[in-house]
Amino acid sequence: MSPTSNLQPLPLNPFEVDTLTYSAYDECFLLEQKTEWNEFADDLGSDFFDSMMSEMTPVIVARVLGHALRLSPSPNDRGVLVREIMDCKAHPTDVHVSPELFAGLAHLYIYGMMGVFYNPKGSTPLQSSQSSFEDTPSHLLTPTLMTTQTLRQRTMLRDENRCVFTGCLDTDIYISWPKSEQLAVLAMSERSDVPIVAATNVAHIISQSLSSNIGGMTQAAREKFAWASTAATVLEYFGGFSAYTILGEDKLNSAANTFTAGADVHHMFDRLNLWLVPAQDSHANTIAHTYVVCSPDPDYLRVFNIQNRVIFRSHTFHDDDGNTIVIPPPHPSLIALHAICAQVAHISGAAEQLAELYPDSDLDPGPSVMTQPNASAKLVRKLKLLQLIPSTGRCLQSK
Repeated sequence: MSPTSNLQPLPLNPFEVDTLTYSAYDECFLLEQKTEWNEFADDLGSDFFDSMMSEMTPVIVARVLGHALRLSPSPNDRGVLVREIMDCKAHPTDVHVSPELFAGLAHLYIYGMMGVFYNPKGSTPLQSSQSSFEDTPSHLLTPTLMTTQTLRQRTMLRDENRCVFTGCLDTDIYISWPKSEQLAVLAMSERSDVPIVAATNVAHIISQSLSSNIGGMTQAAREKFAWASTAATVLEYFGGFSAYTILGEDKLNSAANTFTAGADVHHMFDRLNLWLVPAQDSHANTIAHTYVVCSPDPDYLRVFNIQNRVIFRSHTFHDDDGNTIVIPPPHPSLIALHAICAQVAHISGAAEQLAELYPDSDLDPGPSVMTQPNASAKLVRKLKLLQLIPSTGRCLQSK
């Protein structure tokens, strides 16, 4: 399915008239009618067209913030975004918001919040080497206590050695089993129309460093959103929870942030092409740790043999010292925010922005590839990525 085939114009204002929420959504609806930033030439700073903010069209900015208002999971989360939208006026007496600050807010939403869930490369950094150590809280600089090996062992144990989306048994586990058990799996495989064994990975919900700073904005936007020092700050502000409180000392390698997934499914989840929404019983009550699998194209679920529902569990065991260890299920708040980001990304056009900036191929245009036909496009992407890295002297020296 084409990235643009899921785009949805903003519907008519769904909120109560004469409320701030109605006014905030109306600002989005009005901006959506504009096609180019040149229409606001007199209201933009001289550095606007040199910033990454100008890469988004007014339509994308409007839809990111408008759809985010519509899909906010709670009145509190929506209220935070409403206040930020209405505070985007250059002067308190202005009738409408500043288009430049509006674009800056959408930039934060895409690269500060959606960006921590978007990871086409598959690796999950524990600490960004580009973050400013002067601005990074000390608890972010301590190494995680959970090793990659221990994380995989515990995640597999909790998830019963299977991909949570397809139910496929992990390949390494199958190979390690006695021949008698392998034969039983073989018999099941011969009766099945779909694979029942597959290579699996540890998938992270938050898959990018939370200590990364967010660049690429104009001076006016940087000053306006000075509070948004790191991705963690943006996540907490808009998401309504502290990721560090949820993740604890294990940080991104917390079991609350991970699950077992087949390689293909893992890739789709990291690119926001799969998300999970809470399942409900016949009385519309939420079923704990049970989710309906969603995708921008329902055919994806059939092609990759993905089950309609995912059920997460906790697992308790005793270590060699007799200590009781509880492996928690993935945290509902992380799953919910990933889902909101995925939905907004696809219906607003932000998913295409992220895919263009972070393609699967290597972004580093070395001398051997600079002679290729697409070398200039790669170089442009690299320069855009560099804008996202704050240009502090210490950051540059640490590279």
